[in-house]
Amino acid sequence: MGNSGQFTEANAARALTEACKQTHLEATSTELLRLGENALYTLPKEGLVVRIARSVDLRERVQRELDVARWLARLGFPATRVAERVRQPVEVRGRLVTFWELVHLDPDTVASLDDLGRMLRDLHNLPSPPFTLPRFDPFSVVTRRLAAPGMADPADVVFLRALHEQLVGTYASLRFPRDFGLIHGDAHRGNLLVCSDGVLLSDFEVVAFGPRVWDLTVTALAQDRFGVSSEEYQSFVKAYGYDVTEWDGYEALRTVRELTMTTWLMQNVGESQRIADEFRVRVSSLREGEHERRWRAF
Repeated sequence: MGNSGQFTEANAARALTEACKQTHLEATSTELLRLGENALYTLPKEGLVVRIARSVDLRERVQRELDVARWLARLGFPATRVAERVRQPVEVRGRLVTFWELVHLDPDTVASLDDLGRMLRDLHNLPSPPFTLPRFDPFSVVTRRLAAPGMADPADVVFLRALHEQLVGTYASLRFPRDFGLIHGDAHRGNLLVCSDGVLLSDFEVVAFGPRVWDLTVTALAQDRFGVSSEEYQSFVKAYGYDVTEWDGYEALRTVRELTMTTWLMQNVGESQRIADEFRVRVSSLREGEHERRWRAF
C-alpha cells in the first residue's frame, strides 16, 4: 500500500535523501522547485531533476511518464529526458522517485502561448505510441484527492464532492467536436521549458488517449481565471489551428478542469496560509458560479 500520510516538504525531503543514497547520487545543494501532485527537486551537482510521487499507488502513472518520455526521445520530439544512468523508479518511504536530465533554463525568456499552441499541434499529430495508453478520465485524480482531503474545510470538501458527482454525468453527455487521440492531459504553459536548445515539453504522467479539446481548454480558461489577454489567447488559437471556446460544450469542460485544479491545490492547504486562502477563493467562485473571478497561479 502507498503512503497514506500528508505529502509535505519535510517528508518529501527525507524521501529525496534516501533515494539519493540508494542510487549513489550526491544530494547536496538541492532546491525544491515545486510541491504539488509531485515534489520536484534539483540536484545541480549531478545535473538532475528529481520527481517524487506522493504514493507507490501511483506506480502506473509514474511508469507511463517514463515510457512516454523515452518514446518521445526516440522520435526526437523536444521534451525532457529520462536520466538513463539511474535505474528507476526508486521506491522509498512509500513514495516513487524518478530522475531526469536537468535543463538549463534561459533566464531571460519564458514560453509563449504561441509556443504552447505549436507544441500541442505537433504532439497531437504524432503517430500512436508502441504501447497502450489508458483512456483519459479527468476525474481519476479528483476521486483520489477527495478521498483524502487533508486539512481542507469539511464543508468545502462536501461541496466539491457534490460538484464532482454532478460533473461526472455532464462529462459523459458531452459530444466532442474533434477527434480523440494522444493528449498531454495537463497542457499549460508551466510545462514548457525554455533552454538554449529551444522549447521543451515536460510532465507526462497523465498522457492518455482522450479528447484533444481537453488540452486546449486549459489555456482557454486562463483568459477568465489568470488574466491571459485576448491577444495572447488568439495567438495560441492561430498556432494550434482551432478555438475550443467556439464549441458549445466548452463551459462544461472548463468547469471539469477547474475542479481538477481546485482539488490539486486542496492537497496542500496545510502548507501555507497563501495556499489555504487561494483554495477558499477557488471553492467560493465555483460555489457561486463566478467563472470570471481571478485565481492566483501556483
